[in-house]
Formats: sequence, structure tokens, C-alpha cells
Amino acid sequence: MANKTIEKITFKNFKAFREEQTIDFKNKNVLIYGNNGAGKSSIFWGIYTFLQSSIKTKPEVEKYFRFFDSADATTHQSLRNIFEAQAEDAYIDLTIAQGTQKTTMRISESSINTTGNTDIKLLNTTSDFINYKLLSNFYRDSHKYDVNLWQVFERDIFPYLTDNVTDETILDKIKRTTKDVPRSNNGHPTRNNSARKNNYVASVNTLNQELEVLISDIQRFANAIIKEHFFNNEDVVRVNLNFDKQFNFDLIKNKIWEEDKIAERQSKLRIKLVVEQFNPDTSDWISIQRVQSLLNEAQLTRIAIAIRIGALRTRIQDSDCKLLVLDDMLISLDMANRIEVIKMILNKHNKPSLRFFDKFQKVILTHDKGFYNILKNYTNANSWQYYNLSKKENTNEAPKLRNDRSHIEKAQKFLADGEFDSCGNELRKELEAILKNYTDPDFSKDFRPLSERLESAYKKFTQNERRNFEKLFVNKDISVETLKKIETDYQTDGTLSDDDKRKLDIIKRELNRYIISQYEVQESKDALFADLKTILDRILNPSSHSSTTPLYERELEEAIVTIGKIKALLQT
Repeated sequence: MANKTIEKITFKNFKAFREEQTIDFKNKNVLIYGNNGAGKSSIFWGIYTFLQSSIKTKPEVEKYFRFFDSADATTHQSLRNIFEAQAEDAYIDLTIAQGTQKTTMRISESSINTTGNTDIKLLNTTSDFINYKLLSNFYRDSHKYDVNLWQVFERDIFPYLTDNVTDETILDKIKRTTKDVPRSNNGHPTRNNSARKNNYVASVNTLNQELEVLISDIQRFANAIIKEHFFNNEDVVRVNLNFDKQFNFDLIKNKIWEEDKIAERQSKLRIKLVVEQFNPDTSDWISIQRVQSLLNEAQLTRIAIAIRIGALRTRIQDSDCKLLVLDDMLISLDMANRIEVIKMILNKHNKPSLRFFDKFQKVILTHDKGFYNILKNYTNANSWQYYNLSKKENTNEAPKLRNDRSHIEKAQKFLADGEFDSCGNELRKELEAILKNYTDPDFSKDFRPLSERLESAYKKFTQNERRNFEKLFVNKDISVETLKKIETDYQTDGTLSDDDKRKLDIIKRELNRYIISQYEVQESKDALFADLKTILDRILNPSSHSSTTPLYERELEEAIVTIGKIKALLQT
């Protein structure tokens, strides 16, 4: 049976959107570029609001679509576009597809058919949303103080995690339990040793324990990410999250969720972050209490991302329909670090420990055109839809969404229309992007000729093959004399320990796999690069310059296939 996916979402008069605007996912992942103010956050909050509607009451959903009236406080949470007339409808439609079966649901002021819907509830429970505020919130504490992550969890983690028992967000559950203590008829807190107080204190203690378990799980997942994916499976850095200032009766009786109590709440609740660095000389871990004073920005950012991904890992995993929505999450990182994280999220190296990312239908929003172009080159049109979102500044106009076809798609269209020179130009742009992304992902040398980039790509690929060999075999913790016995019947060798035999087994398996993979790659690598050199000389250069050399349909068809193969090869 086919998996369930989001086919499309339609907005009308929601936040920045005015007239009906449909984003057609086509059951794929979606990448959207938009300048600041173009409406990316409207998409982010629109999807989030839709999924959340499944666990909210009808009035709690309706309030987001009510006509805004400054004199009516009950309309001040409205997300309806403020420039449209009251008579105009406002809604969000979302279509889920499973094969040929499609279901469209709507939330609006007058029509809500998502409340309690099992598909949307499961989608809400398994999906996650991360925006640009995460990293900016993470290390706001002064160097004089320990890092308290309560505010980060309250703002950027708890609202996006769902309790598996009550179906409410973790933040809503916290607020419900700690909104206020039980009180007598005259408004005073219930007296000590009363059954009401004892029962309430027990419920608060249970909440604290549940949060401790959740935070411990996040810590465990975060440390796995840090070790395996940021430090090549070596012990370098690990984090410790300690929920050491918890909810209690005396704190809650001050009504800490009221607007004037934000500072008190965020100072008297604490999730303390301690970072430990490994000392290889002593094999000890050294604690760093005030991490913002000693670690650089790149290290701090890796820790922040690992903790947030750790939170994502605590969600229910066994679902065939879930979304991961990222709104400029990596904008504060330099390009090299952004690429490192995005490779992890896309699981470009097909690591088993990252395959949980593969199960998400992804929506990535960014205002950085360079990053958008790199992402386009790391993905493919078979599983991704690409859009440009634009809006004129200082106007009330709605955002404009247009399909952003890839160079290959444009080339295929030009080829079908018989515009062979234009087809060749698009193929040249595609090859430039592929080679530029591979040889110079930071775009530090942006003006080298294509022929030089092709040569650089070949050299880099060959060097990477050697490095991969060294990583697999050269740096093993095994002596040369022991390694030589791999050619013998070492399993019957009484001079070898069980550990040595196990290491030889592993090396032998890895060597067999490596040899097979090298035969497969080598067979195609040299031929591919040779074909590309021919394509560059015969097709791509003539199409970009005045030439009497005609282009032929068959050559262009073969060029499209070859460029697709080189992209796949360089992304392995």
C-alpha cells in the first residue's frame, strides 16, 4: 500500500496570503526560496496551525480566522489577513493522498473538519517544525551565568512536541498542570496536608518526572548525533542537560504563566546545560559550566542543532506520513557548516543512524538564494518541488508563488520544443552548478572556467577515493604482522586472540565491499568524465557561443543522461 503524503495545501486570507494560493507538493518534498517578508513564515505557521487544529476545540481554531477588530480583544489572536474585507472567507485546505485516494480537509471560522481526525492527529504527533529563532535563542545568557535552556525549551521545543497520552503539546500540558494551585473559596491556596494539596503536589511531581525523562532522552539522542555525525564517531564533546530547578507549589501559586511573570518563570525554572570535553591524555571528561565563554560559535551551534534533533528523535517514529518543516533554521551558520547539517538532514551518505530523516516529507524555506541553489543541487526533481515566493516590499499585495524549474527540466522542455541552443545553455548551467557545488561548496572561487572545474572534480573524486580507503583500512588498531594473517586460515590460528580475529573479519568484509564498489565506480567514473569532456567541447561550448556547428537532438538527449549520472556519482 502506498504511503500517505501531503499532496497540496491552499491558503486564502491567512497571514500574508490574500487570494487563494495553492502550494502543490505533488506528494514530494518542497524547497521554497523567498525574500524577507515574502510570506515564508505564513507557510510555516499555516501548516503548524492546520496540524494543531486536530487536538484543539472548535473555538480554539475558529479564533485564528475571525475578522480582526482592534476594539474586540477576542479577535486579537486572529491570523486572518488584516487587509481583506470581513465578507471575504479565510481558510486553509490540506489534501492528503494515498495512491489514488485523496482526502481534503479545511479549517476556517465556519468549517472545521480536522478536530479529532486520526490522520491529522497522527501527522501532528509525528511532524516537527524548526525555525530561525532556535539558534538565536540558544546562548543568550551572559558569560557570568550558567546556560539555562528553559526558555529555549519553552519557546522552541515544547510547543512542537506532542504528548502521546493526552494528544496535547508538551507546553500545553505543562501550562494546564501548572496554571495555578488549588484554592479555597476566598482565593487562598489550599492548606498544608489537605487532600487537594497533596493530590496536586503529586501531579506536579509526576510532571517534573516526565520532563526529566524527556530531557534525558533528548540528551541521549543529542550526544549520539554529536559523536557520530559531528566528530566522526570519536569522543570529543558531550552534553549534560539537568532539569535542576523544577515546578513546585510555592512557585506555581504566584501564577507564573501570567504575562507579567515571564522573567520570574524563566529564572526560577532551569534546564542547565553543561558541556564536557574529552581529554585523551587522561581519558577523562572535563566539565565546562559556562560553555558560551569557552566554546566557539561553530561548536555551540553544533550542540544547539544536536539538542534540537535529539528532541525530534523523541517523536513517534513508526508513521508513514510525517512532515519536517524548516524555516531558515541554519541562517546564522556559515555556508560550510550549513552544508554539513543539510547533508545530515538529507542523509546524503545513507547512514543507518540518520534514516529516520528519510521518512519525513520535508518542507525547507530559506531567504538565502545561494543556499537555495546549493540545496537544489543536492536534491533532484524526482523527489523535490522547487518554488520561488516573492512579494513587493511596502505593499499590501499577496505573495506570488511560481514553480522554479531546474536547469535539467528547462533543458528537457527546450529539447522537446526543438530549441537546441537553449537546451545546451541550460545543460551548461546544470553542469556548472554540479561541479561548483562539488569542488567549491563555499563558493570562494566562483569564476573558474568550466573545463578547469571538470578537471578539479576528477582530481578531488580520486583523492576522496584514497581518503576513503585510508579511513577504512589504514588507520585500524591492528599490527601489520596480525594484518598479514588475513591471507591465512586465521580462524584456526592459536596465536591470535578472539579480538584480533574479530578485527580481521571486519577488515575482510569491508575490503570485499570496497573492492566491489570500486569496480562499479571505476567502471563508470573514467568513462563519465571522458564523456563530459566530449560534451563540453562538442555541445556545451558551441551552444554558448557563436558557432556553425549544429547541435543534434540525439547528442542532447545523451548529454542529459550523462549529466544526471555525474550528479549522482559526485553526491555519493
